Amino acid sequence: METDRLQVGASAHRIVHPAFAVHELTTADGGTVREYVSPAGVVFGVSWHGPAKPNLRQVLGSHFDTLSASKNRQSVSHTHLVIREGDLVFESHGRMRSFHGRAYLGSALPAGVSSNDIE
Repeated sequence: METDRLQVGASAHRIVHPAFAVHELTTADGGTVREYVSPAGVVFGVSWHGPAKPNLRQVLGSHFDTLSASKNRQSVSHTHLVIREGDLVFESHGRMRSFHGRAYLGSALPAGVSSNDIE
């Protein structure tokens, strides 16, 4: 997370929940990227919102190439995209200056955590 923070010039803080922690980066333009981390240190989800999309290759890491190659795309509307590739779920929506999204691994969700916790 520190490398990401330095790369985008963001401020960072950590929020601890009973079943997971959230590492939150806030950029100078008001954008936010959150990493959801299990007690074992595994990142099981990410979310973002702000006036611009984050660098998705950086945010999604090794899963970016999986999503890019996926044929399982569902355009809910011209501003909302859902991709389900195996255990990986990616949702993105927005319009100019208001982008939101999240991605998570269903099998990596800690006990007692649902996909709705990734916001």
